[in-house]
Amino acid sequence: MDNKQIYLTVIGRRLAYLKAEVEIFNSLNLTDINVYAENFYRDFLNLLGYEFENTNFFSNNYAHIDLIDTKNKLAIQVTSQNDNAKIKDSINGFFNDPNNKGFKLKILLISKEAKAYRTKFGNDFDHKNDVIDIKRLLIIINDIKELSKTKEIADFLDKQILQERKKTESTEFETIMTLIDYLSQNKNRIITNNSVNVDPKNKIENRFSEHSEYLKQQYADLFGRYNNALIEAKAKIDTVDVAIISDFLRDESDLCLTKENNNAKLALATLVEIFYNKLSTNGIKFDKQAIKYYLLDELIMCNVFPNK
Repeated sequence: MDNKQIYLTVIGRRLAYLKAEVEIFNSLNLTDINVYAENFYRDFLNLLGYEFENTNFFSNNYAHIDLIDTKNKLAIQVTSQNDNAKIKDSINGFFNDPNNKGFKLKILLISKEAKAYRTKFGNDFDHKNDVIDIKRLLIIINDIKELSKTKEIADFLDKQILQERKKTESTEFETIMTLIDYLSQNKNRIITNNSVNVDPKNKIENRFSEHSEYLKQQYADLFGRYNNALIEAKAKIDTVDVAIISDFLRDESDLCLTKENNNAKLALATLVEIFYNKLSTNGIKFDKQAIKYYLLDELIMCNVFPNK
């Protein structure tokens, strides 16, 4: 996954978690979470460039809106109800209040999805654009061009919404699959047609003779624990991804080997650290030994440190 995919995954999971929480608490008539949700979405929407305030903090009576942005002339009702009657009541109440003249109304559904409304709501209210559920919110976020803004939103949600069972470690299979996903992400990569001299015995015994025992012992030590996971993970990728991964690994590993003055032991350690750090940007700990075993296996197939 690239960084944007990682941030969007965090955003989607956190918003889905909050949505489920609101739905469960409301089903038990525990509505305090709705008050929290108003302030949460005020701060969240302000990350997108708005200047919302919670109307509960105003002395004026805002019967049909919860958030108001006076600069952008926008008002939002935050609600967990998605039925026609609720939507129509909110719209009529809002537009019948002369204090709301010149403001645009949007309705934010925090626990249910928008329906295919057939009711003619009137008042220049387009339910396709003006009723926003979590799915639509994610579409809006996905359209943000600035990676730094997407990261800012993900960081905010990660801090604000704590999932009870936050996963911190990955299994060997998950590590290898995540590494494969990362290595195969560049679908537009132009695959070079340079033939590869696949001769692992000569490479390990002669070319890397100084570290041959180390490389063979590392592979033997890790084989028992990681080989089944490797076989399972590789069974899930197609030939296109195999070609992308092989080409990418040849380039990246060759750079590492050059940087480490053809020291295969140091270059392998550097490569493991590079990929471990790439995978660990979302706080989940991956299995570093699984990464090493994957790379050793690719070394044997001459995709890592390719022969000339």
